[in-house]
Amino acid sequence: MSDSQGVLVKEAPSRTGRTTPAAGASHVVEVSLKPEFPDAEGACALRLLHAAGVNTVRYVRVSRLYEVSGPINLGHMNLAMRELLCDYVTQESRLCQSLSTAANGGSLWRVEVWLKPAVTDTVGDSVRSALQELGIPEAVSVRCGRAYHIVGKCGRNQLEKAVLRSLANPVIHHTSISEAH
Repeated sequence: MSDSQGVLVKEAPSRTGRTTPAAGASHVVEVSLKPEFPDAEGACALRLLHAAGVNTVRYVRVSRLYEVSGPINLGHMNLAMRELLCDYVTQESRLCQSLSTAANGGSLWRVEVWLKPAVTDTVGDSVRSALQELGIPEAVSVRCGRAYHIVGKCGRNQLEKAVLRSLANPVIHHTSISEAH
């Protein structure tokens, strides 16, 4: 991890729409392939966006998101990233910061897709169990999501419609779209 990594600490509603425990914090870890490795999931997402009518998108990279909430500290998060969430041969991880709202002209986008709070997150439950085996407090909860880093000139409304048709199911997913930097 580098010093440029930040931490998202919240006590308000989280990215997934849940409220976090008052005594705990919420940390979001992003795990992505290193740039030198091809992203098959990103290539598939690119084809799906093209099929949904957004032909101006040139490139997509996909990351895994893990929101860990509860009485945890940065030491716990570093242990989880090092021992469980990331394969450092092919992947890199970081603790997410609040997203910048600086506009970029609509050519770089970040789309987050999370399961809605009412939907059972079986992957999150498995990660929570594995965290407990690592000695991280039992009271943590884990939600999993995906981040799509999209390169290509398109409008927010056009991208939102395409995402809801191709990358997310609005019945079970919550999405957020922001201009990336």
